[in-house]
Amino acid sequence: MFGAGHHAELESRARMLLERYPEAGFVWKVLGVMLQMQGRDSLLALRKAAELLPGDHETHYNLGNTLLLLNRLNEAEASYRQALHIRPDDADACFNLGNALWKQGRLDEAAASYLKALKIRPDHAEVYGNLGNILQELGKLDEAEASYRRALQLKPGYAAAHYNLGNLLHDRNRLGEAEASYRQALKISPDNVDAHTNLGNLLQELDRLEEAEASFRQALQIKPDYAEAHGNLGKLLLDRGRIDEAEASFWQALQVRPDDLVVRLSLALARKVKAGDENMAALIATEQATRNSATPLPVDGAMCLHFALGKCYDDTGVHEKAFPHFLEGNRLKCATSGFNPDQAAQYFASIMQNFDTEALGRLRGGGDSSPLPIFILGMPRSGTTLVEQIVSSYPGIHGAGELPDMKVIMRRNMAGSAFHDNLSSLDQAQLASWGAEYVAGLQSRAPSALRVTDKMPANFLVVGLIHLMLPNAKIIHVKRNPADTCLSCFTQLFKDGQEFSYDLAELGRYYAGYARLMAHWRNVLPEGAFLDVRYEDVVADQEAQSRRIIDYCGLEWNDACLDFHRNERAVKTASMAQVRRPIYQSSVERWRSYEKFLEPLFDALGDLAPER
Repeated sequence: MFGAGHHAELESRARMLLERYPEAGFVWKVLGVMLQMQGRDSLLALRKAAELLPGDHETHYNLGNTLLLLNRLNEAEASYRQALHIRPDDADACFNLGNALWKQGRLDEAAASYLKALKIRPDHAEVYGNLGNILQELGKLDEAEASYRRALQLKPGYAAAHYNLGNLLHDRNRLGEAEASYRQALKISPDNVDAHTNLGNLLQELDRLEEAEASFRQALQIKPDYAEAHGNLGKLLLDRGRIDEAEASFWQALQVRPDDLVVRLSLALARKVKAGDENMAALIATEQATRNSATPLPVDGAMCLHFALGKCYDDTGVHEKAFPHFLEGNRLKCATSGFNPDQAAQYFASIMQNFDTEALGRLRGGGDSSPLPIFILGMPRSGTTLVEQIVSSYPGIHGAGELPDMKVIMRRNMAGSAFHDNLSSLDQAQLASWGAEYVAGLQSRAPSALRVTDKMPANFLVVGLIHLMLPNAKIIHVKRNPADTCLSCFTQLFKDGQEFSYDLAELGRYYAGYARLMAHWRNVLPEGAFLDVRYEDVVADQEAQSRRIIDYCGLEWNDACLDFHRNERAVKTASMAQVRRPIYQSSVERWRSYEKFLEPLFDALGDLAPER
């Protein structure tokens, strides 16, 4: 490798020669390459060289590299194609052409260019790495994983491939493998702030909150103005109830990226907004600027803006302004959703048809006998988080939050069909195996816990399966005024799932299906198979209902359950701010503030709609 001094000397000589021979294409080429190697503007020199040396492959290739760095993608593509026209077997030109096409969003063409590069040079690790990125964007996850792993076979020290493989494994919920990949990337490249941040996100999912916080802070130590790490640290601190610190992190993120609407939404959710709020003023200004601009906001940003403004106006009692923002945010979100209300109705019907009295009688008597699990379920925003906070305040009970474990089981196929469509192939031994697997998952999260709560609301779908699989588990069903439940769903932009909640009519129809399913479970399961708890009753008399819940769980009373808002465990749901406060009445009959907007919801709820 030539040193910087040699580059400068060659540049100087090239410029002297060009004074005498201004049409010397080779000299222009040398000058362009020297400037390129010094990180300086080489575009004019390489353009001149390409003009004078139209058949020189290297000149077109180097010009393409300069144009790619300048993000002049169409011109870069043309230069690479000219280089390949002259020398079709140049693997590096195929690779960089793929990069130019990828940056233009032409994923299939980029993949084809990468595959051509690999035909020429099968040991090109970086091509496999970038091909993995393309395949992941195309949703071809198995192929993407294979591509990353091939890149790492060829180049074990390839930090970017370890990091990208970690992201893929994280998305596929293979969290242990993802963690190993992130840590390997950081072993090779300790200053990779993206890897520190994504590792922090993963550790947060695993409830290893102190380690997650340390990862975010490590990223910020390396790059103090890294807005994403500030924002993610803020969300972690908010989950842990450290609201003042969370807000400080959000403001740090906004100092770097004042237009980050995801962070502004998080800041609006951190606590009750008051008139004159600085963040609210910035959101209003953003809305006005957007209205006057010819360029609309990206959809994700617009959704965050409208849900944040809805929350701000709702908190400050300006309901006439709040609901139009909720309507627009939901309209945008609904347009991205694949929710089909007819399919949901068929799904409810299929569960009720298959989990009838006969099937339950045939399968009862198996399962795992552990008393460890406490399920807290119901519609989202019905009070499940409040009840879990009360229960998990009991000494020895671990609040695990919303676990995906039952969802994993309920999606398993048996003889080609989901379990509820093929109960004939399910037997007591299988139920015992699933039950033991579920209990082992709880034990791995909290090895010394007396009981462990699973607060996944959607487990209402599988109450019958829980009863068979875990006959000694406690099941607490939390229900709330249908209109308040649905309004609370509609005014919340969920992190993921809950696709039924972004249209008032579809939301009402889904709630009605949920209510029918819960009535079915009451009819086909033995009395006492689960405990119904009304949110409004908890609000009206917290101690009486808390005692009732703890008694149902088979435990002696403990006064710690009355101080649930002092429980410092992490709360990852939309209710994270509310459960840091004592019981409050303002959420009861909240729907009345928005009554005139809710006719589509009331029509869909039918007999479940409130008197008005």
